[in-house]
Amino acid sequence: MFKFRRKSKTPVTDALQAHYSNYIPERGGAISDLLRRFIFRNIVLSETEKEKITQLDDDGIFVYASKYRSHFSFLYFHTRLKQMGLPFPTIGFECTIYAWQPLGHLLHIMGSQIRYFFRHFAVPDPVESGHIKKQLLNGKTAILPLISRDAFYRSFVKSKTDPIACLLELQAETDRPVYIIPEVMVFSMKPKKSGLSFFDIIFGTRERPGKIRRLAGIFKRSKESFIEFSEPVSLKMWLDAPGMETKPLAEQAILLRRELIEQLNRHRQSITGPVLKSRQEIRESILTGSALKSFMIDHAEETDTPLQDVHKKADTYVEEIAANYSVRWIRIFEMFLDRLFKSLFEGIVTDKKGIAQIKIRSKQSPLVLVPCHKSHLDYLILSYVFKKNNMPCPHIAAGRNLSFWPLGIVLRGGGAFFMRRTFKGAKLYSRVFFEYMYKLLTEGFNVELFIEGTRSRTGKLLSPKVGLLSMLVDACRHGACEDLQFVPVYFGYDRVLEEDAYLHEVEGGSKESENLSQLFKARRFLKRRYGKVYVNFHEPIALSDVIKEKGVDFKAMDKDQHNEFCNDLGYRIINSINDVSIVTPYGVVASAVLNSMKKRFTFEQAREDISLYTAHLDAQKVWLTDSLGENRERSFQSVLDSYVRRKFLECGSDCKGQLDPSTVFNLPEDQRPILDYYKNNCIIHFISAAMTAMAIKEVNRFQFQAGELLESYTFLSDLFDPEFAFSRSVTTEYQVRKDLKAFIDTHTIVPHGSSPDTYEITPDGLRKLTLFSRFLKTYLESYLVALTAFESKKAAKLDTKAMVKKCQSRGKKMFKGNEIELPEALSDITFKNAVRLFTDKGILDEESGEATHSFYKNSIQHYLEVMEK
Repeated sequence: MFKFRRKSKTPVTDALQAHYSNYIPERGGAISDLLRRFIFRNIVLSETEKEKITQLDDDGIFVYASKYRSHFSFLYFHTRLKQMGLPFPTIGFECTIYAWQPLGHLLHIMGSQIRYFFRHFAVPDPVESGHIKKQLLNGKTAILPLISRDAFYRSFVKSKTDPIACLLELQAETDRPVYIIPEVMVFSMKPKKSGLSFFDIIFGTRERPGKIRRLAGIFKRSKESFIEFSEPVSLKMWLDAPGMETKPLAEQAILLRRELIEQLNRHRQSITGPVLKSRQEIRESILTGSALKSFMIDHAEETDTPLQDVHKKADTYVEEIAANYSVRWIRIFEMFLDRLFKSLFEGIVTDKKGIAQIKIRSKQSPLVLVPCHKSHLDYLILSYVFKKNNMPCPHIAAGRNLSFWPLGIVLRGGGAFFMRRTFKGAKLYSRVFFEYMYKLLTEGFNVELFIEGTRSRTGKLLSPKVGLLSMLVDACRHGACEDLQFVPVYFGYDRVLEEDAYLHEVEGGSKESENLSQLFKARRFLKRRYGKVYVNFHEPIALSDVIKEKGVDFKAMDKDQHNEFCNDLGYRIINSINDVSIVTPYGVVASAVLNSMKKRFTFEQAREDISLYTAHLDAQKVWLTDSLGENRERSFQSVLDSYVRRKFLECGSDCKGQLDPSTVFNLPEDQRPILDYYKNNCIIHFISAAMTAMAIKEVNRFQFQAGELLESYTFLSDLFDPEFAFSRSVTTEYQVRKDLKAFIDTHTIVPHGSSPDTYEITPDGLRKLTLFSRFLKTYLESYLVALTAFESKKAAKLDTKAMVKKCQSRGKKMFKGNEIELPEALSDITFKNAVRLFTDKGILDEESGEATHSFYKNSIQHYLEVMEK
């Protein structure tokens, strides 16, 4: 634990202090202390910011740095940091503090300065005299303004020591680390506007408010008054940088000052966002840009269209696409969402470490937030989380289906821009959209896109759609920004609002288009509670790092290389989202209930299966909800009770209160598909184990070697690649061995005592392997239905949509005829993946199609038989 200690080797006398007015006594008057605490009470300094100081070497010398000279900042840090037990400034560079001095001390200062003036005909200088150096070495802490007219005048005109040069000299003279800690004091999160208003001229800007505006900010907008520390700069490390020792002290001081100012500017922008231009400014800038103007001229010639008509159409496209980012709308959103989320959810659990990483990266280049998409609430929650953590809300890519009145107006105000489902054949629209994305990145805005392209109706992640991702990478390649930071984001819901609609669509029902009537119908959701929401962040993926890893010439990539690069990046982002996905008890219980393959089961039977799955998750070090880390038994009982109340499960009167091991549950067949959604929320953490378990069972011996599993695992991973977007960077052998290790941890298998790389199945291991392998059963049955549908003579003439419809019809017949067992296998989404896969494999080829069909059908039937052995 950090404890701030004074390290004074020689006492600092009051006489020495009295020469200078830049000193605030450590022990002020009781009344002045109370007054300062009252004034500063609403300016928040969080525990997260406190940790940035406590992590530093407590033997260090601390200097806080503000962008501008401010007595207010000096007094705030002196008062608040002292309260928090942190190093607090008592010395101010370029500061004269008279108002807060005790009367006796004030008279002492004035007297000593008068005596000094008559002796030297000058005002005493605490920097030149070495006074500040001595005080810092004796354990005092200081505050330093980076932009000060007096500091510039003294160093440039009078050739006196620059305060930063003084600190660099101090570091050269002592072994103790000297830390400069830049600070940002915020009174409003409103971004800068292009140009000063009359209000700004009279009362100061938001970045540098005058006294009246500062006080108004404290008392009127207390939630937006807070302090953040930027990354502390260790002068010892800074001076050790290559080439720094050869530079003269004055040049070092100039370079350090510029770096600190730039760091503070970037930090403030990471809070408020870039300069906010009006929608009309953005519009005019895009339409009058040289690149788009040149394209429109060429397009007019190619299509034999009058240039004026092309201009008109381009203007219409910008109007259709562009957001109308408004701080006022965002504040209204925040107040509305405060109430909405409190009524809907028990809480939003946010990954604080992930947020801290994002804040650091956001100072380097624009963020591209890439969340999974499970609900229409996703984009509202992410913007809400950013706002609550003092970050600007992103611009959000939304489907044009959400632009209907009045929702479109509201969403545009919150930063949404709208795009069509496809750009095919729309050259001008595509180019205008690209120019809009280019403009957002040029201005420095963060962008949010949903890489799956749509909400997942199945609960698991979909394969990446990289169109918009490709456009952003291309914009960066053409100079919109130096780098991009891709941030994979995971949303986890105990319960999604749209579960009934998802079930309807998965079973073949048509999607109801978004409109005003749906908006009114949404009120019914407010009467229910939906548990908790979990928001996790993967470490940002820098585009520059990906380019270095791949060793590509980024600027010179051709179209095919660009597409391959973006496709690989898309899969990497999907895998990263899976890596930070969080497993809830709802997913584990649904998995155990469905994989038991029993319509009736006891609580004891369910508990055994749940224990196996949680043990596997522990072995894989998967991120679990807090409830799974505290009292798992109670948590799982609570989920079972929830499923009974929602009629997913049936149970008699003995379900009330504490569950008995013999308590019997009944699983209605028609409720399996909705439970399958929650099972799929965590399936990614079991699917590799399921394929390895299947490969072990296929060996059909209680003793096997790891090498015997690779062929089956490779076949299954290739078959189900459209379903699970497996990692391209992990080898089959690595993944199989990782699963084997987890099976050892769960006592499913044991290593052979004498034969290397050989394993034996434990007495209870076969049952456990079956429970793992059953994660594949839904997909095997779905793919079997698709193969049966391909047996139709008309299959070659049908498009994907018609084939999916045929699969649904054939599947229902097979289910009624007991050819398949699971109603959740009748999924349009899985059918679509299967149809595309088998078409790509050549199942419709006149020469090899029949053999391909026979091979896959026999293989799937074989694995379904192996599963139940």
